[in-house]
Amino acid sequence: MTARDFLAAALRRWYVVVLGAALTLGVFAVVQRQAPVFFTQYNIVVVGPSGTEHDNNVLENPRYGLQPLVGVVSTDLNDGHPPLLTGDVDATMVGMGARDGVQVRVPNLGTQWRPLFSANYLDVQVAGATPDEVHALAQETSARVEEVLTQRQDELGVPANLRAHAVPSSADPIVYPMQGSRTRALGATGLTGIALTAVLVFWLERWRPRRRPAGAAAAAPARRPLVRRRTRSAEVMA
Repeated sequence: MTARDFLAAALRRWYVVVLGAALTLGVFAVVQRQAPVFFTQYNIVVVGPSGTEHDNNVLENPRYGLQPLVGVVSTDLNDGHPPLLTGDVDATMVGMGARDGVQVRVPNLGTQWRPLFSANYLDVQVAGATPDEVHALAQETSARVEEVLTQRQDELGVPANLRAHAVPSSADPIVYPMQGSRTRALGATGLTGIALTAVLVFWLERWRPRRRPAGAAAAAPARRPLVRRRTRSAEVMA
């Protein structure tokens, strides 16, 4: 199909073009009115104990780190379902499509194929519709981390002078809006609408029944038989 053929098909299927344009303009309006997402990200550091018991604090030994404890707290906060494993510590929940909620994870300091969870802190990300909502969720999450950490140590019977504590990196984390590029969103929407409309027009034209001209059957020459039959007079003369 040439460009001229496609233009003629689009003129024949003008209602499809009008419908595609109307839907594309509707999506344009939705993109223009998209509200920003408010987001904050901070760390909660698990700090080891400062006291000792019989001069034998195993947490001071590099063989006994706080990484397993950080992983246990993260698993408890996520109800046994850890967040999506990412190969970049800078990846955010908003960048992965989430517009509200809380995500607590142990940063992956390795790669996606060879993960390394050697950090002794939790990466906390909070998203919401308003700054006040995000701030309240952040405060609630910090308190929840300390509560889970205390419960785990209570179950293990850890003495008070050997207990670890959760310390947020900021008592009042900064909340800022996150919004994508509207120009790119509008451009992608327009290209998608044009492509879908063109595919629909092409598909309708492909399945359109082909009509033969009215005089085609009359103008077609009659077929001659492959074997000639001898007439009766010829047979008598023979």
